[in-house]
Amino acid sequence: MMLELHNISIAPHVKNLSLTVDGGRIAGITGVPGRGKTSLLRAVMGFIPVDGGHISIDGELMTPLSAPYFRRQTAYVPQYLSLPDGYEGWELEQWNALSVDERYLMLLSAAVRSGKPLLVVDEPPSPVADATRLKAAQLLGEAAGRGSTVLAVNPRTSHIQIEL
Repeated sequence: MMLELHNISIAPHVKNLSLTVDGGRIAGITGVPGRGKTSLLRAVMGFIPVDGGHISIDGELMTPLSAPYFRRQTAYVPQYLSLPDGYEGWELEQWNALSVDERYLMLLSAAVRSGKPLLVVDEPPSPVADATRLKAAQLLGEAAGRGSTVLAVNPRTSHIQIEL
């Protein structure tokens, strides 16, 4: 799956960003907090509109009508890690007992295992341990190795690096 961003603008920080990420590649987004990394990922997911430019996936323009279809093709790890639907047997207390690192790796592992062609991964708002970053890099590499297109905030390894 090919993800294309054409002159994307999202006020106030992202201005005229263009990027193409082919299947099997990892694009990393870096930058200080508050510079628009999460907003960019939310726009790629179709959760928020862009102020300018457009997003396309495999040459198809993302619109409010097509966004739900593209989301079904996408595995998403949000910034704020909440207990996802489908975890039968899990109680909120069990989830809350996990560390941020454990939650992040659990959701990232599930996203990679989903085998979806597009993987969009944000980073938790609190810092994660170096060992967690290494494991996350391995998981993202595994997804890219199977042909998925990966767009991730602050990955340890990436083929394309974007700083906001």
